[in-house]
Amino acid sequence: MIDLRGSVRIGSLCSGYGGLDAGVEQVFPDASVAWFVEYDKDPSKILAHHWPDVPNHGDVKTTDWAAVEPVDIITAGYPCQPFSHAGKRKGADDPRHLWPDVARAIGALRPGLVVLENVAGHVSLGLADVLGDLSALGYDATWGVVRAADAGAPHGRARIFIVAAPVDTDDRRCGEL
Repeated sequence: MIDLRGSVRIGSLCSGYGGLDAGVEQVFPDASVAWFVEYDKDPSKILAHHWPDVPNHGDVKTTDWAAVEPVDIITAGYPCQPFSHAGKRKGADDPRHLWPDVARAIGALRPGLVVLENVAGHVSLGLADVLGDLSALGYDATWGVVRAADAGAPHGRARIFIVAAPVDTDDRRCGEL
């Protein structure tokens, strides 16, 4: 595991309004977001307001990962429409399917921790691919579905969370938790 006792840098993919990043910052008080990758202009305005000094690299499909600052943690709330029961559930055939681009970033940057979030429908469509890709990249992953009501919210809204860490503890950025 990576040593998360000191200053921790977060890289955020498919950032939305930054909710997942704010949550990770709460878990790791010495963590800060180093950069965002958010294509949509409306959530990008929210990110710029809350994190005015943090760069936004724009599009996860076209970002040059060799030019991006390495980070300790990557977060990603990649689009849920390909997996949601509320949609057509096209999975990998949906043009909004960005998991392969997220996996490419993880493989290039090799963070010590990966935190992913998506809809509960991902469990029955696409999760096996995500877990297989993480394994092929050298990461062990664990996952679970959490309802908003489990955290005290007045609605169910179930989400899957996936947390992955490199298998190879000899990685230069890995240490003891």
